[in-house]
Amino acid sequence: MKSPLGLPAELPVTDLAREAVQLLWYKRTQVVRMFMPVIALLALIDWLGGLYLDNQRPLLQGILLLASVGLSVLFATACHGFTLLPAEQQQARVLHGWGRLEFRYFIRAMQIGLIAGVVFGVAMFGLMLVLGGQGDSAIAAAMLALLPAVYLWGRLSVTLPELAIGRRTSLKRAWAMSRGNGSRLVLVVIVLPLLLTAPFLLLYWFDHLLLNYLAALGVYASTLISLVMLSLAYRFLLEFYEPAAAVAPAGEEAPGVSPDHHFDA
Repeated sequence: MKSPLGLPAELPVTDLAREAVQLLWYKRTQVVRMFMPVIALLALIDWLGGLYLDNQRPLLQGILLLASVGLSVLFATACHGFTLLPAEQQQARVLHGWGRLEFRYFIRAMQIGLIAGVVFGVAMFGLMLVLGGQGDSAIAAAMLALLPAVYLWGRLSVTLPELAIGRRTSLKRAWAMSRGNGSRLVLVVIVLPLLLTAPFLLLYWFDHLLLNYLAALGVYASTLISLVMLSLAYRFLLEFYEPAAAVAPAGEEAPGVSPDHHFDA
């Protein structure tokens, strides 16, 4: 994808990461008020899930899973809205109850995961037929099969922030908008989030109740940064793909564009 001037629209991954951190720090009072309670609650749910993991309580596990998924979707849509919506709309659209927007977001995330999973399975099956299905050959097949799966996952994920701010979109649109930035979106969507959460995931190795809860807190705090980065990546790509509909920075409004405008596939 190129700009109207013919220049390549290359995602500045490092700048996006820095801008995400700066935005969260600049609005830290609002971030703490809006997101820390749900982060603490999500961490508590994960902690309880780990605590009762070995117990034969499928009903409790199911309830905790549904609560985690439901809150995670609200958390994700709130992060996108916080980054992309004008300030006057954030209170009405951020951290509210489940509705059509959240349901669409959840379905789209499941679609992306399913597509990536199917591609991984098909690619791995084909590679195992060629390389063999045991030992190092199976590991090599799995690693190679991950490449197209994460590529699709990264490119299609750019549709999620658009859905979160109430704009009707499609996977086809996401694919077109992300053209030429597949590897960079893999960095934004997968690689950098893994690097951010890695130190906290290591805390689980100690198998200590308090450390497990702190680990969950750290993972969700890192996820907040990752979701803001994805939102900023979407805003950057939209400015090239559809300049007239560009999303203004948080607290401002793009000239001539209503935040409730919908894009059809």
